[in-house]
Amino acid sequence: MPPKNAKVAKKRKTSSSSSSNTQTTLDSFRRIGASPHKVSRDSNIQDNTKNHSAAVPMNIDHDASTLSTTQNATLGTFRRPSQLNKVLIRNFKELPAREIPNDYFEEMWENQRRLLLMIFHKEPIQMSLQLAYEACETICRYHKAEEVYRRLESELLVQIQVLATSLSEGLKTNKNEFISALNREWSELCSSLVLIRNIFMELDRRYLIRATEYSSIIDLGKQLFREHVMGFKTLQDQAIKDILALMKDDRDGKKIDKELIRSLITMLLELNMYTDDFEPAFLKSTRDYYQTEADRLLHELTIPDYLLHASQRYKEEGEERIQSYLEQTSKTRLLEAVKAQFVYVKIEQILEKGFDAMMDNVEKEPLHILYTSIVNDRGITHLRAAFSNYIKRRGTDLIRDPKQDARMITSLLGYKAKLDEIVRDCFNNDEMFLNALKESFEAFVNSRRAKPAELLAKFIDSKLRASSKQKNTDEDLEQLLDRLLIIFRYLQGKDAFEAFYKRFLSKRLLLSRSASNDLEKSVLAKLKTECGAGFTKNLEAMFKDIEVSGDLNSEFKSSAKYPHDLDMVFQVNVLAQGIWPTYSMCEFTLPPQMSQCQSAFEGFYPTKFTGRRLTWQNSLASCAVKAYFPLGTKDLTVSLLQTTVLLLFNDTDILSYMAIAQATNMEEKELKRTLQSLACGQHKLLLKDSDGSDVQMSDTFKYNSDFTATSIRLKINVLQQEQSGEERKATETKVLVDRQHQLEAAIVRVMKAKQKLNHTELMDALFSQVRFPLEATDIKKRIESLIDREYLGRDEENPSTYIYK
Repeated sequence: MPPKNAKVAKKRKTSSSSSSNTQTTLDSFRRIGASPHKVSRDSNIQDNTKNHSAAVPMNIDHDASTLSTTQNATLGTFRRPSQLNKVLIRNFKELPAREIPNDYFEEMWENQRRLLLMIFHKEPIQMSLQLAYEACETICRYHKAEEVYRRLESELLVQIQVLATSLSEGLKTNKNEFISALNREWSELCSSLVLIRNIFMELDRRYLIRATEYSSIIDLGKQLFREHVMGFKTLQDQAIKDILALMKDDRDGKKIDKELIRSLITMLLELNMYTDDFEPAFLKSTRDYYQTEADRLLHELTIPDYLLHASQRYKEEGEERIQSYLEQTSKTRLLEAVKAQFVYVKIEQILEKGFDAMMDNVEKEPLHILYTSIVNDRGITHLRAAFSNYIKRRGTDLIRDPKQDARMITSLLGYKAKLDEIVRDCFNNDEMFLNALKESFEAFVNSRRAKPAELLAKFIDSKLRASSKQKNTDEDLEQLLDRLLIIFRYLQGKDAFEAFYKRFLSKRLLLSRSASNDLEKSVLAKLKTECGAGFTKNLEAMFKDIEVSGDLNSEFKSSAKYPHDLDMVFQVNVLAQGIWPTYSMCEFTLPPQMSQCQSAFEGFYPTKFTGRRLTWQNSLASCAVKAYFPLGTKDLTVSLLQTTVLLLFNDTDILSYMAIAQATNMEEKELKRTLQSLACGQHKLLLKDSDGSDVQMSDTFKYNSDFTATSIRLKINVLQQEQSGEERKATETKVLVDRQHQLEAAIVRVMKAKQKLNHTELMDALFSQVRFPLEATDIKKRIESLIDREYLGRDEENPSTYIYK
């Protein structure tokens, strides 16, 4: 039993049983159309569903209340036939096509036209909307859809042309109200088109979607409005001009109707006029506005305040205005336009006027704004160049003044930390700026050749030396060493650092001044990781010598050679000559006990090693001496030279310079340094009869019986243990000599492998092999030296080409 299908079939059959029923339907619509009874425009379009078998129109964009023209309608998209659900009715056969009489068609259309006029003129609707829909359905079924479309299009065109004329007249009389009138007419048109589409829904389905370029009657109305209203250049230009004027007021801080702008922007989007017609004018007005503002503020504000203001404008445009009334698709182009006027075109002025000050004061927020404003623009290269130049300029100021050498490494550490912070927080750790930091830092650090390497080695020495002033924990020192290693990486002359570090290390080891053996080994491990095992080979061997010497001393004390009758402890460090730094020999007469101990060790050493020769470096020896003063006993740490002088005063209280010189046989320079440290330093163990800090041959020295000090343990600074100018010069000379040998060896290696190279090729090969900075003149000198010694030769036809012999 097919209840539903049978009913449908029955209805179809009944409605098509005879032409008289069609006449009845037409008469019914005609009678209602002529009736004085009024139907409200807000009434439901389904008002007569109980008395009519026709389907109710589809409600696509809104509910029944949308039929009211008092609301702003929204234009939806009609679903095309391919998207509609299909309903299968069994045993259903479509009725044969029939023609509707022309007089009845004209009468029905006239009623539809009257309804259209009521809608457009905003008059009370005196017809049934349901019957109007059914009438359209009936007409379309009887092959009149094309004619209905043509007439409907004509009516819409007439009404829209009337609207255009009204707007044009209003523009002439009252420009100030034009934009509001345009928005009002557009809103009313939208509402009318929604109502008209619901009435003529069957026309949409049967004809308009399939036979025209429009997706719905609403789309048809929009296109007619675009062509015949906004298509007039006068109206279009005035609309865009008024919208832009309101936006300018908004940027100036004035209160505006943002809903009005939003509505008009929506209109332009619906008419497909936003991207091609509105947006170019909008972006141009934006550029003009902010160009004027940027020119003014660049002279009125400081650069940090200028950039902060620019950032505020970015936020206003990219967030507030986009959210309030602009289309999201415009956001990127809008921000680019604003940034272009504030930063892109002003980048050179910004950098020249305020970049250095922002860097000096670490103005993070303005710097970050500057970076983010141009990160995707070619202006980023200007910022990178300014950053690089700043690093070199300020860095050179830190290292070029010799008077500031004592603070150089501390200054470099602070400077590097500051730059790292700026790159991290302001430039987002951009690889471009990280590379600029590395290249620029390396450039200025090496502008004073070996000096930074020497001072870095000296700074590390000060941190690794045992001192009561050191308050840092091992963990703190490890972190500091990691930071110092970063400075070390920038040094091109790492061989110079090695030479100076070795000299300082030797004194820490020989004088037992190392604060921590673990820290010493940690530094070596870091250097080894950074530069390879070859770099730390000799440094590690120095520690090995100290360990072996400790075992050797234990054996010496247990042997028969050791002078057990002496009231002193004697300890020897045996060092390999090729590993340790070289020191100038200092000959003088040792105290008898010292001399006896040295002789005893010289007798013991051959029993352990044969074929080795010992050379005593007395200038590096140190002594722990107990001094008995009337005001208290003191434990002194002094050099062997100082000890030799002090022991002379065990037998007498006063000695002349000449008497001391005769008893010790020291060189004049060393004796004066030693006496100066004992009589003119912080702790005056001896008293000099003359004023001043210089020691003269005519001076007389006296034992200071009134000496006192708050500390029991005293370390007397000895000038010969501090690296003197001569030692520094000797170290630098050794570095240069070693570099010459390394350079010559590299030249020979390259030429032996290639046999024949021109000068440019040889230079390129050497720069890649040698780890210290090279000068073209140095290479030329070494090549000439090798040619003179016949390691190389010149090509007879091309003198700039070298041949390995």
